[in-house]
Amino acid sequence: MNKHQVKGTIDDVAGRMKRQAGEWTGDTKVQLEGLGQQVKGKAEKALGTAKEAVHDGQDQLKGQGKKAWEMVQDSASEAKEEAERRRQAQQMKDGGDLDPVHQSGGEVEKTHSYQR
Repeated sequence: MNKHQVKGTIDDVAGRMKRQAGEWTGDTKVQLEGLGQQVKGKAEKALGTAKEAVHDGQDQLKGQGKKAWEMVQDSASEAKEEAERRRQAQQMKDGGDLDPVHQSGGEVEKTHSYQR
């Protein structure tokens, strides 16, 4: 609940009380003042509810954007790995040796060279 919702609720209740007091005393002016305050309170509360909805929507979009970015990164990584597997398979099919030195995780490892 935000400050607009709290203020709106207070104005709505105060206006309702003022309107009721005007009805009991027969004072039309107080009744109208209470009704006006009640309407003002309902409008303020609606503004607070709308602001809260926008804020919640922004948070939800941020979360969805982050998930989408992570999915893109995962897909790119998978595509890169698949491309490397296909390159190696094609190289083996063509009868060529695999690279004798292969970079793995920042360290250089020697791999076996296949001879015919």
